[in-house]
This record gives sequence, C-alpha cells and structure tokens, in this order.
Amino acid sequence: MRAAFEAEAKQTNRARLLMSAAVSSGLGTIETAYQIPQLGQSLDMINVMTYDMHGSWDPFTGECSPLYRDSFDSGNYIYFNVDYAMNYWRNNGAPAEKLLVGFPTYGNTFTLTNPANHGIGAPISGAGTPGKYTQEAGELAYFEICTFLQGGATEVWNSQQDVPYAYQGNQWVGYDNAKSFQIKAQWLMKSNFGGAMVWTIDMDDFLGTFCNQGKYPLINVLHKAFNLDQQSCSPPATPLPPIPGVSTTTPSASGGSSSGGSSSSGSSSSGSSSGGSSSSTSGMNSSFCVGKANGLYPFAANSNNFYECSRGQTYFQHCATGLVFDTSCSCCNWS
Repeated sequence: MRAAFEAEAKQTNRARLLMSAAVSSGLGTIETAYQIPQLGQSLDMINVMTYDMHGSWDPFTGECSPLYRDSFDSGNYIYFNVDYAMNYWRNNGAPAEKLLVGFPTYGNTFTLTNPANHGIGAPISGAGTPGKYTQEAGELAYFEICTFLQGGATEVWNSQQDVPYAYQGNQWVGYDNAKSFQIKAQWLMKSNFGGAMVWTIDMDDFLGTFCNQGKYPLINVLHKAFNLDQQSCSPPATPLPPIPGVSTTTPSASGGSSSGGSSSSGSSSSGSSSGGSSSSTSGMNSSFCVGKANGLYPFAANSNNFYECSRGQTYFQHCATGLVFDTSCSCCNWS
C-alpha cells in the first residue's frame, strides 16, 4: 500500500497519501500481531490505543489509562500502563516521532462487590451502570462522569498512576481529567513522542454545559499544551530574502502592492497583534505553489531554506543555523 501511495503521488504530482494505524497497547497482542520495525518504516502515524487498560472484564477495579503501574499490579498487569506500552513500541523498532499516545475522553466503570472497599484493586461484581446518554454498561463519557461527580461521588487522585478515580455507593469509575491530560502531555513531550490521538471527540464535554469547564475541556488541554511547546517556532520578524525566480509581490496596507522580500508585523486593521511574530512572504500570486498541496518543500540544495505552500500562496522560510529541513515538521526552529 505504501508503494502504491508513493507511485500515485508521482503520477499525479500531488502530496503522497498518509498511512496510519490504530494499534494495541497490550503486550500480548503486540508480540503476536505486529512486525514493529516494518510498521515503523511503512506508516506515517502509529496511534497507540493506550486506554482500556482495565475494565469490567477484570475481577477488580482499575484505571482506564494509567500513566504508570500501581503497586497493586502484579503478573502481566504490570505491563498495563501508558509508559510501558509506549516505550515498548519505541524500544522494539517504532520511531518515536511516529508514535502517537492515545488519550481517552471516557472512563471505564465497575459495580463494587462491597461499597466499603473502593480502592484500586477492589473486587467487583460486574460492569457499572450505563450512562444516561451513552447507555453502555461499563463506560461513561467524560461529560457523564462530570454529572457523576456533581451528584456527590468522591473523587480520588491516584498519585501512583497520575490519574483520578471516583466512587459513590457501589459505582466506581477510572478516568482521565484535565490534570491527568496535562501531566500526560508533558510526559509525552519530554519523551519525544510524535503527538496525541484522542478517543473520542464526542465523549468530551462538547457543549461545555456538563462540566463547567468550557467546550472540549480535555481536548483543549492538549491543544494548549502543544501550542505552548511550539511558541519558540514563531517566524523571524526581519525580512527574509526573496525566492529567486519567483515574484515577490505582496499586498500593501493600502490595498495596493509592494515588491521585495516584505515582512508582515502580525498586526491587523483592528489594532490587534499576534505577539510580534511575523512571516516573510513571497509571491501571493506565485506560480511555484500552483497545483501543489499545502505543505513544506525544500529550497534548492540549502537544507536550511524551504518553501511553505498554503492555499496556493508561497512563503519562504528559514531554519536556524545547523538544523536540517524535515518535511515531518509542521514548524521549524526559526532563526
């Protein structure tokens, strides 16, 4: 399939189609189902389903997506955590930059055998009661968990695994919240993994009316965390040289045009500013990007310079000295 995608891209002169796969985080499944080095070569994104680590199929309570193992864990259960699963994929041949960590916007629920015993590893009699909206035993969407908490459930922070759980009566749920998402995002970036994958958009508080945390409170944690990490990628404020052989006409403030390698200041007619960042543009009507997909393209033999095509417009960008152009980057470390 990868070869077919590459051939199609050459025939049509369009960007190659991307290949991704959602893969298991369970050690037993990984060992029997995947040829990791070969997947690492062929796939562009490897979405690791680092959730459903525990559920009503177990004989006891456990977190859906714990970052680390718990002291209660023994036997094969020591492998059921995000840290172990992601590092297993990386250590066995998957490039870290292609590995995406799975973030659940739901929790797995249990019915306790004895409501007085409500910690990690407490005996259960089966799945938890179905939620009002998702109506599936053993699972609650995050917005339903918020209702559970608001109804008087006790929330506990599991410091060993950096995720919370909550209980009320004989009902128990292990889940993620904004705090655990933030911790995982920081761990992800420190570990140099490629990014995050969310399951699912609609199980977050998409209306913002259940949790009183705004719309998509969990997903927005990831959005803000990764954007903050990219703040150093603001394009340089100084004009960059024009691209040889390409028109450098850009619109002026009066609606006309000015020539030469110009730089926008990040301001707008309303007086707002983007924080001082700017980009040097070249060729608003340039022919360079006509027929080309949005993306990054190398400039001549200089690996520090490259074109960025966006909606048919051409932008000339420059990487910091010593850095090599990489088409997998969405943003360079700008000089």
